[in-house]
Amino acid sequence: MSAGLSIYTTQELADNENGDFFATDNKGYTLIGEAYVKGALHYTTLKLGRFEIDTPHADTDDIRMVPNTFQGAVISNEDIVDTAVSIVFLDERAGVDADIPEKFEDINGDDGLFALGIEYYGIDDAALQAWFYKGRDLASLIYVEGIYETEQVSIGFQFGSQSDDTMDDSGPDGEVYGVMASYTVDGIVLSAAYNDVSGTVIDGFGGGPYFTSADDHTIGEVEDQQAVTLGFEYVGIQGLTLGLMYADFDSGSNETDYYAIYESVEDLAFELIYTDLHEEGHFVRLMGNYYF
Repeated sequence: MSAGLSIYTTQELADNENGDFFATDNKGYTLIGEAYVKGALHYTTLKLGRFEIDTPHADTDDIRMVPNTFQGAVISNEDIVDTAVSIVFLDERAGVDADIPEKFEDINGDDGLFALGIEYYGIDDAALQAWFYKGRDLASLIYVEGIYETEQVSIGFQFGSQSDDTMDDSGPDGEVYGVMASYTVDGIVLSAAYNDVSGTVIDGFGGGPYFTSADDHTIGEVEDQQAVTLGFEYVGIQGLTLGLMYADFDSGSNETDYYAIYESVEDLAFELIYTDLHEEGHFVRLMGNYYF
């Protein structure tokens, strides 16, 4: 048996003009983001309370000082060799993607969100996962992903299907597929990705799983969207990664992200990102993390 507690805070230094970092009243706030108990029996683990979780359609989306955290229960089982099965129920969330980020509010009204996931690791250099989500009076979401990765090459495929379950046809209803590939040579990483949406799909309760998701923009909630991303990274300097990614969306503004990430051996990390939203503007973000 174990327990965990995490407290997050975001406060202004010079101004509070960027609402992405603050509460609904545009002021700083402090949040008990995690408060959970965790128990294990043989190959089964149960977690109850408030916690971070990362699944395709419910995730931390850790792009600001306060990530998404959730309240609910997670049961994970690994009795099957090279396989993890997860049953998830989430009824509240808070954080960067929530309508009211500074406090926990209901997910999907009073109905919450149910998820069932299977992850398989029995193939060398490959990872497969499949998830089903059910939000009563919202939607049913299916997501399947496979990624093969070696030191030099990675390739991936994803497919999603979402069915509207609302009374007024306001939920998502569509399908999406995507492919991605990257190649690494002499510390240089070249990458490309493509997504195609038929109908409308949503990211879910987080940043979304799509290969073409940029720092700010995704393919979510835009009908018949297509997107392409091209990326370049240089990782030749120890602990330092320099990169850029260009995302082209056939509906809405394109985006170019420039970033530098430094991770030391002393559990210290810095991330500097310049996000160019073209006609929608731009912003700069510097984040530092110390792990202990």
